[in-house]
Amino acid sequence: MIRIITRHGQIAKNAEYVGGHMYPKGEHPLSDLGREQAQYLGEKLKAMGFKGRIISSPYMRTLETAEIIAQIVDTTIIPFAPIREIFKFDEQAMEYKGMTMEEIRQRYTNIDPEATLAYPWWLHPGKPPHGESEEEVQARVDAGVRELEERFPDKELLLVGHGASSWALLHSYGIEAEGRKLLFNCSFSMIDPKDASVEPVYCDTSHIPYEKTASNFLFREQFDAEYFAADYEGKIALPAAMESLEGMKILHIGDTYSERYPYYRKLIEAVKPDVILHTGDMADEVKVGRIPGTQYEYLSKIKVLAQILNDSGARLIIVPGNNDLPEEIAKLLPTAEIYSENTILTLDGAECRVGHKVHEMTFDKDWSFYGHGPTGDSWRLEDNEVGKPCRFNVFWGSYVYCLSENKFFYIPLPEIETKKRCV
Repeated sequence: MIRIITRHGQIAKNAEYVGGHMYPKGEHPLSDLGREQAQYLGEKLKAMGFKGRIISSPYMRTLETAEIIAQIVDTTIIPFAPIREIFKFDEQAMEYKGMTMEEIRQRYTNIDPEATLAYPWWLHPGKPPHGESEEEVQARVDAGVRELEERFPDKELLLVGHGASSWALLHSYGIEAEGRKLLFNCSFSMIDPKDASVEPVYCDTSHIPYEKTASNFLFREQFDAEYFAADYEGKIALPAAMESLEGMKILHIGDTYSERYPYYRKLIEAVKPDVILHTGDMADEVKVGRIPGTQYEYLSKIKVLAQILNDSGARLIIVPGNNDLPEEIAKLLPTAEIYSENTILTLDGAECRVGHKVHEMTFDKDWSFYGHGPTGDSWRLEDNEVGKPCRFNVFWGSYVYCLSENKFFYIPLPEIETKKRCV
């Protein structure tokens, strides 16, 4: 009983389509990119074996999105008024003139032959045209969901809405927003109300190339750039004993999810390290080493981290990870020292092993610095003792080392805001 919720593809600006003045106010066709986004979502649904029906708002932009997807997965569309667009002002409701079911059938070929739509479907029954509150939108969407659950209790459904109605659908089905909240066009949210073992998905956009992911005219890259430029609002509590350090301070970071870039900027400002050691995967959520087509996203993100590292004034040591592009790192960080797996370095008078993957490390020195993840690592943070060989997996958190004083300090990572590539 899968329920999938999406927002229509990117709309076209008025200047982009011929005869724009002939469209009713409030109506927009999809842009070329919007149609491409719908194609990506359709291919994703086909790959996952979606066999249900598509329930769509009766607006042009939602029906066009639904039509593209329906042709890919070979299904039919039911226009459904309760998930229509919001009217924010009375004038919008009074001026809008939607399509009749006959006009919809003439324009779109995959409409379900049994579908009906009472006209005028965009008005509240018994009420004059008026702007809606969010509460009114939620109420009509809630009522629509109850109707759908009665009509299609055991059928897979794809619900194609707008910004306001898609948010209301997420709330109706109990899909919780994660991290920075924005619904991108043709994103993928999913829940199975009857099977708690199916993990809900919120606003996944991994099926759309990063540079083509948008919330209408706000692209994901712009959205991320605003976030990356903002100050980290959390507190960074450094161990008090760090204040007495006199030797070289080495800050060890790695497996850096881009969601944490503002945190790392603030951490570096607080520590003021002499050396920054990064042991790989500079934008860890972007699996550029394994997923074709993600290079644009990877480069867009690591240039932000590269600027943070450059601005630190510290000596930079990088061991690229399996999801890094070493040649691109070298271009962005021309002063950085870039080393391969399991290299021996002398830092602050001590010989160290540096690498990315635990299974590439030989652990024959007193200090070993790496990352990648916990899989295959039998060592634990609490196994480290001053005066004995130590191993530090940066996946557990960040560290500050003063090797000449035989000291190390653990700094736990903050909660990551968005675990998926999508938001």
